[in-house]
Amino acid sequence: MSNLSLISATEFNWYGFIIGSGMVLCIILAYFTAKKRGYYKDIVFDIAIITIPLAIIGARLYYVVFDIIGNPDHDTWTFRKILGLDGGGLSGLAVYGGLIFAALGGLIIHFWKRNKKPVSESVNFAQLLDLGFTFIILGQCIGRWGNFANQEAYGPKVASDVWYNFFPITVHIENGVAGTGEYMATFFYESFWNFCGFFLLYWLYAGKRKSFDGFIFSCYCIYEGIGRAWIEGLRQDSLYVGPVRISQAISFAMILFGIGYIIWHLYKAREKGLKPFIFIEQSKLDESYYGYNKTILHHPCVYEKKVKEETDYSDEFYTEADKGFSGSDDGDFYSQTPDEIDLKEIVDVKDGVSDEDGEINENNETDGDFYN
Repeated sequence: MSNLSLISATEFNWYGFIIGSGMVLCIILAYFTAKKRGYYKDIVFDIAIITIPLAIIGARLYYVVFDIIGNPDHDTWTFRKILGLDGGGLSGLAVYGGLIFAALGGLIIHFWKRNKKPVSESVNFAQLLDLGFTFIILGQCIGRWGNFANQEAYGPKVASDVWYNFFPITVHIENGVAGTGEYMATFFYESFWNFCGFFLLYWLYAGKRKSFDGFIFSCYCIYEGIGRAWIEGLRQDSLYVGPVRISQAISFAMILFGIGYIIWHLYKAREKGLKPFIFIEQSKLDESYYGYNKTILHHPCVYEKKVKEETDYSDEFYTEADKGFSGSDDGDFYSQTPDEIDLKEIVDVKDGVSDEDGEINENNETDGDFYN
């Protein structure tokens, strides 16, 4: 046994530990990124609590269902084995099944939060997908090393005398489909592909240039689909429906969806007579870009420690904040009573016109309208 396979010879559940560690790291990184982006501070925890259990269920069901369909020996799947209670654990989790069920979890949060008040705590499905999949690809990168621990997700066997017979190009597998020996380390190929993809998506999401809601998810579909399509073609343990590798079919569908969604945005922008909202410097964004007014960038509410959690500003405040008040003044302003405010310093929030002549007086009948 090679040194690299010793990890799988221990009784410690490396598979679960690696996947769990990847989840924790992604949650931490996503939390700080979402906070910086302007989302309400608990959004990542809402996503994690709902989507992670669903993702595990989906990953298991996907693997079991398609193994039964493509494997004539499906009688070996007992209820205890499906639940991982037969001593083998949950060895057999399909990534795409987890992603599909995680997306369903995003739908649940979407319907829960889409009309949330105040506006700063609302979120739509596309925004959830962009935030989630920016970090899910990193979780996939880490999770693939769980396949290494379980000695699975490998490619064809490699002759012992070829020049590239070394890790990470090949990996030693005990009792592989073609016997013990060196196999192409397809788990590592995908891990490295997703590692590079994470930095690409993070740059697109957290960089100075921004794009419409759903753009990051579209890029994920294209990038992940391309990588998985060719790597899946090398694997020796693919799930099939007839002669078709099911993961390859889903990969091609993802590529088409990602390209199609971006084209749809370009078409809608042209139809509305607006500019495409793709890769634009944040400082230059305005209402002339299609979809900008629906993004969190339009009225961000970054949580700050100096703002008390019970503070609840109105929707009108978040809509008009950039027209009348600065972030440092709003709390003090709304905490005052009409008698405490110096009328000569009032800025008309609606029209954005200050009283430069100082002609406003406390007996003016329009004062009541302003405070109402």
